Amino acid sequence: MDSVFIFLCHTAGTALSLVIGFLFMKVLDCCLVRRHGKLVSLIGILGYGMVSTTVIFPQDMLNICFIVILFLLLNSILYKGKWVIKLSLIVILFPIFTALNFLSFDVTGKIFFQFYTMQDKLENAFFSNSQYLILIPFWLFFYRYFRRPLEKIRDIFTNQAWGITCVVCTASFIALFSCVYLSPFQDSYFVWPCMMACIIANIGSIHLASYLADGLYANLERKNLQLQQTYYTELEKNQRQIRKLYHDINNHLSVVGHLLKEENFAEAQVYFQEISSYIQVSNRKFCENSVVNAVLNAKYQLITEAEIDGFFHISIDGMMFIDDVSLCTIFANTLDNAVEACRKISAPSQRKIELKCRYTDNGYFNFSLINSKNNDIILKKGQYLSDKQDKQLHGIGISSVKTIVEKYQGTLDISYDTETFRVTILIEG
Repeated sequence: MDSVFIFLCHTAGTALSLVIGFLFMKVLDCCLVRRHGKLVSLIGILGYGMVSTTVIFPQDMLNICFIVILFLLLNSILYKGKWVIKLSLIVILFPIFTALNFLSFDVTGKIFFQFYTMQDKLENAFFSNSQYLILIPFWLFFYRYFRRPLEKIRDIFTNQAWGITCVVCTASFIALFSCVYLSPFQDSYFVWPCMMACIIANIGSIHLASYLADGLYANLERKNLQLQQTYYTELEKNQRQIRKLYHDINNHLSVVGHLLKEENFAEAQVYFQEISSYIQVSNRKFCENSVVNAVLNAKYQLITEAEIDGFFHISIDGMMFIDDVSLCTIFANTLDNAVEACRKISAPSQRKIELKCRYTDNGYFNFSLINSKNNDIILKKGQYLSDKQDKQLHGIGISSVKTIVEKYQGTLDISYDTETFRVTILIEG
């Protein structure tokens, strides 16, 4: 009869470990994109069930190293995305579940074996399952409470922000290894405070990261408001220009009529071309996005005033996965750099800017900007430097674009020769 109960206890323990593995994988889903397939989910539940429930004993360095390696392999195989995020989640979560398992087993064990012996297999089976009464509520609470903060961190954090979070949590990671290595078998309660500190510190780090994400989001919202203001300012400016043109249209027609009457055809043609150019520049519609269109109109105006031969082909209608702030940052910074480079060319006929941007049928954002140049390109510590008088502005434009591309896990390619400079961006939706 005891053997039946022991079998049922072990079966229940296996099922409960799978529940914990499922909850733990849902936590990872908040920050990483899981690969598709039922087999992936099954491997994840089994693997993370083992990772998140393995008890580390004092001086058990072999087991703790095995769990770290297994955790790393599971993250790399089952999830897509950046390595910095995968590694950061290991450094953040490993001290939490390892210290929790250590404490739950050690504390309950010292209490349990005050009343029972270790020789009874049925008692040991019950005791082994008692750990799950702590682990399941913890991971259920952890997922429900930290799901939104983790998703917010995922959406806003750059590689640098993830790296900083990883460095902060490394202290708990190292402290955990030290506690396990130095912990005595009999008096393991000496390391309980350190284990609790690892859990609290890394949970606090998640709170801190969420707070930083809120700050970054607020900054993005502020930039969005600025872009909206830019849009309305540009719209108002265009409307004033149109009203002025309509008001003066009779005068313009009178001038053209007078020139034609005097048979001054060449001057009449030049005057007519100026009016036509004015109308075209003031009323261009590059795309359906009003904010982006306003920014493009402003930059095209700069291109026209600088006597640059500009060509824009924009086809991004229907694209939703890149926010307006990010789009405007890409367009504004790259075009500003291109205009700056073209202005340094003395001959207007050699000043050229070609911008092609489209949202493809298979869900890719494809951006290509080519501009002429005659200045030297300076690359220092991975930053492209200009020869602006304000040294603090060096490389800011390209750096901002790079941050946006990293945020959306895209690719940024910069190439140049003696006469041209090319920026190519590819982001998958």
